[in-house]
Amino acid sequence: MKYLFINASANPGGTTANLAGQLLKGKDYETFNLADYHIYPLGQENTSNDQFNELCGQVRKADVLIIGTPVYWSSMSAYMKIMIDRMTNVMGENNPFSGKNLYLIIDGSAPQDTIPHVKHVWEHVSRRFNMNFKKTVTNV
Repeated sequence: MKYLFINASANPGGTTANLAGQLLKGKDYETFNLADYHIYPLGQENTSNDQFNELCGQVRKADVLIIGTPVYWSSMSAYMKIMIDRMTNVMGENNPFSGKNLYLIIDGSAPQDTIPHVKHVWEHVSRRFNMNFKKTVTNV
């Protein structure tokens, strides 16, 4: 099994990454820190240095996706939202997310109110992209 942790935190070594490390303890996995890449919002992606295709390439190689976000202002991070919006560009039968098992990490100082909303979004995205939503992990 190939595991890919997609970190949607502005802090690559923060709580989100630590939770992923605990979840993936003993497993060989790759990390894709969205903050380290130029992934432009939907509608602005036609620039020469957009790196969304690099994310898709990593996703295509993985069997299991662990996608994590901290709670910023009662919602998912902008990095996560932009990623979801950009997934629109690869919708269809052969999308790189199809068939992947998905685990969601949501963390923060008080993420309880945010968890249902973010989980609902990813359940919907999973259905649209033929992913297997498995579980939500949090620090509470």
